[in-house]
Amino acid sequence: MSNSKGYFEWAEETFDIKRIFEKPEALKGIRVLDVSQVLIGPETASLLADFGAEVIKIEPPGMGELLRSVDLWSRFWKNNSVGVMWVQRNKYFFGLNLKHPKGKAIFYELVKRSDVIVENYVPGVMERLEISYKHLSEINPRLIYISISGFGQWGERWNWPSWDAAGQAASGASAVSGYEERIPMKLPYYPGDLLGGAAAFMTVLAALYHREKTGEGQYIDVTQAENLARHLSFIWSYVSKKREDWKRLGNRDASMVANAFKTKDGRIVTITAISNKHFEGLCKAMGKEELLEKYPDLVSRLKPGAREEIDNEIKSWVELLDGQEIIEKSAEFGFSAGIARNSVEVYEDYHFRDRGTVWMYNDPLFGEMVHAGNPIKMSETPARVKWTVHPVGYHNRYILKNILGFTDEEIKKLEEEKVIGYWVDFFGRTPPPDFDPEKDPLFRW
Repeated sequence: MSNSKGYFEWAEETFDIKRIFEKPEALKGIRVLDVSQVLIGPETASLLADFGAEVIKIEPPGMGELLRSVDLWSRFWKNNSVGVMWVQRNKYFFGLNLKHPKGKAIFYELVKRSDVIVENYVPGVMERLEISYKHLSEINPRLIYISISGFGQWGERWNWPSWDAAGQAASGASAVSGYEERIPMKLPYYPGDLLGGAAAFMTVLAALYHREKTGEGQYIDVTQAENLARHLSFIWSYVSKKREDWKRLGNRDASMVANAFKTKDGRIVTITAISNKHFEGLCKAMGKEELLEKYPDLVSRLKPGAREEIDNEIKSWVELLDGQEIIEKSAEFGFSAGIARNSVEVYEDYHFRDRGTVWMYNDPLFGEMVHAGNPIKMSETPARVKWTVHPVGYHNRYILKNILGFTDEEIKKLEEEKVIGYWVDFFGRTPPPDFDPEKDPLFRW
C-alpha cells in the first residue's frame, strides 16, 4: 500500500463495487445441483452461486417448487414471488422429472460432472428416489452432498416436520425472545432458514477444502434447530451452572448496561456500555458522574436494583433529546448508541448502497431490481448478483446441450416423454408479462 494514500481511501478503492464484475469468482468451476425448495436449501445454493459456482436448480416440470406459490400477502409482482426472486439468485433452472427412469439417468449423468448437491427434503425422501448420498457417492466419490433438515438425518426426531417457526421453538430461540411477562416471541422473518443456509454454505466450503487436500467427497448433515441452538451463545453455560431456565430480558443484556429507550422525537435508540470507559462516557454525556462513583465496575452495575436505577436515569435523559442528538453524543463521549431504523430507511441508506449491501442491478427478465447484497466483502473475488429467478425449465436446452451434449431431436423427444418440461400458466410460474422468452438466445439455446 502506498504511504501517500490514507487507509480508508485505500480500502474504498480495494473494495470498489463498481469493479466487482472485472474480478474473478472464487468458486468458478464448481458445479452445484440444487435439489432443494423453499428457503434454507435454496439460500445455501444461492450463497455458493454468489461466489461464482454454477448452480443448477432442479425442480419438477410444470408447477416447480413450493415457494413459487408463496408471496407477501399473496400479491405477486410481474407474475412472480419476490421471495423466490431473492432466494434463487444466479441459478440455471432445469425442469427434470426425477421419478421418470430417463430423468433419473440424466440426473446421474449430471452428478458425474458435479461437485456439490444441496437438498432439504424430509429425511428418507432422497433414499426412496435413489438419489441419496449412499447412491450418488458410488457414481461420484468426490461428491459433496449436503442434507439440510429440521432435526437431522438420524436420531429420535429425524421425522419431526419443521418449518422456521418450529425450528425456533424446538431450539429454545423463541423461549428466550421477548419480555418475561409476555409469551415467547418468534424471531421475525426466517432466521432458522437464513442462518441455517449460511452455516450450510460454510460447511460446503470446508468440505471443498478437505477434498482439495484428500480427493475425498463427504456427506454433510445440517439441521435448522441445532444451528439456532448454537446461536443462543452462553445461555447454555448459564443453564448448566445454575440449573434454571433463562429468563427473557426484552432489550436488556445480562452481561452489560444495554437497553432501548424512546427519544424526544419518538425514535427508539439502543444504548450500550460494556467497559468502564464506555460507562464513564455515558455518565458524562448525561451529566450524571455520580453514577460512575456509585457503580464503578461492571459487577456493581449488574446487581439487582442497579440496573433499574441506571435505566431510569438513561430513560429520563433520552426523553429530552432527539434521536440524532443521542447519536452525536455517543460519538463525542464514546458509548454505543443506535437508532432503530425502519426498513425504508435501511433501503435508502447511502452507506449500504455504496457498499452493495442494498444491491441494485438490471435483471435480464425483470429489469431494474433491488436485492439484499452479500454481506461478505472480498477484495479479489467478490460476491455478486447477476440475475434472479427464471421460470421452471428455462435453461433446459442450455443444460442438456452445453453440459450433456444432447441434440435438438433428443431434447424434443424428452419433452414428448415428459422427462423434462417447462412452466405452466399459473401465478408465480410464468415469465414477466412484458418479456418474450422466444426472443432470448439463452432460452432457445
